[in-house]
Amino acid sequence: MTSPKVHVCGLNIDRLTMREALDRLDTFVAGGQSHYVCFCEGNLLSSVDRDPSLIAVLNGAGMLLPDGIAVSMLSRIARQPVPERIAGPWFLPAACEHGLARGYRHFFYGGEPGVAERLAANLKTRFPGLQVAGTRSPPFRDLTPEDMKEERQIIEAAKPHLLWVALGSPRQERWVAEQCNALHVPVLLAVGAAFDFHSGNRPWAPAWIRAIGMEWLFRMICGGRRTMKRNLRAVPVAAKMVFRAVGRGSGEW
Repeated sequence: MTSPKVHVCGLNIDRLTMREALDRLDTFVAGGQSHYVCFCEGNLLSSVDRDPSLIAVLNGAGMLLPDGIAVSMLSRIARQPVPERIAGPWFLPAACEHGLARGYRHFFYGGEPGVAERLAANLKTRFPGLQVAGTRSPPFRDLTPEDMKEERQIIEAAKPHLLWVALGSPRQERWVAEQCNALHVPVLLAVGAAFDFHSGNRPWAPAWIRAIGMEWLFRMICGGRRTMKRNLRAVPVAAKMVFRAVGRGSGEW
């Protein structure tokens, strides 16, 4: 199944509503093949600017959804605006609620030690009846082939429909792309900070800040030193992309 897309900075962003994206999940789960989903925000855009090899990774996703305000602005400059922003931290609880009646099993993979477990507990409280197939926080290092084989065995034994992955960007996007064909899991979703927000590990911006697209500033101030350093690198690059697109009158490079 194909959907309308907008081409920005070499990336093919899906122009879907949240409802349409959730319906696409159903198609993926029922289809019998593995797919991965990525959420494009400012930090990921800046990573693409530094490493164009990421373009193929992101364009290979079953859905590449518009997360950040920069992507939304670029789509408007390209005169093909996305109908709405669909951020990973928004999509995670929406998909949990959506999957209740469908019996979807969720596996939460990544985050600091204990985060995935707290995330699962919070979501089960919020969505009674949520089926959690498993949680795991892998070592924060490059895994050997033997390590990765063991990780795949653990995940596959749990038989999840949706594998939520938080390994930091762009590592998590490369991971879901690499493991998509190796894992017998219908959908792998790289959602990053969603684990921290919904586990209570880090503060999530108030709804009104998210609505005006200033979540990046809130995270820069409240997200700790590492997040501040990352955003100090990413925000100017994303802004440069927007200004460059304005100058050219399109969302292209």
